[in-house]
Amino acid sequence: MTSSPSFVTETQTFRFTPSIPVVHSEAVSLTGGSRSGDYVVISHEKPRATYVIEPSGAILVHGLARAEVAELAVQELLLTLGQTIDGLSMETGEMLVSFSLGKAVIDDIASRRFDDISMDERIGALRIEATLHRATIILYNNGRGVVIGQSSRRIAEMAVRHWAGQLEDEGALA
Repeated sequence: MTSSPSFVTETQTFRFTPSIPVVHSEAVSLTGGSRSGDYVVISHEKPRATYVIEPSGAILVHGLARAEVAELAVQELLLTLGQTIDGLSMETGEMLVSFSLGKAVIDDIASRRFDDISMDERIGALRIEATLHRATIILYNNGRGVVIGQSSRRIAEMAVRHWAGQLEDEGALA
């Protein structure tokens, strides 16, 4: 490939487990959260994120791409609730990585030559099952796309580079 794909981590899911579970009624009354079944949903403005308090009292964070920012935001939430931040643990979940190949994709060549590639008519894009990298790549004909289902940016980038090389070799990039 003549040009290297460019990547941006759009968002990642994080789960924080405080040493003392978050009490739903306090999350609603002190933060303006709203109940949704067994969960409490809180919208945060700065940084823009959504917190979901699980039935267990753990906190899911959606809408942020950096773990450090997510952790600081959850620490602020816990302090607002009058809780300690000591013993707070974090797990990282799946991320959404966008990319641009810098070249157009010839959809029909790509979908005909690879069993792992199919045209998703609902969104007008190729769906690549990157099983080697445990991810799914959604690739539009303008060369832009997203990687879903992966929790490592490096592996997501490896998947895109691998498939970009395969598509280049088969003449599916223009």
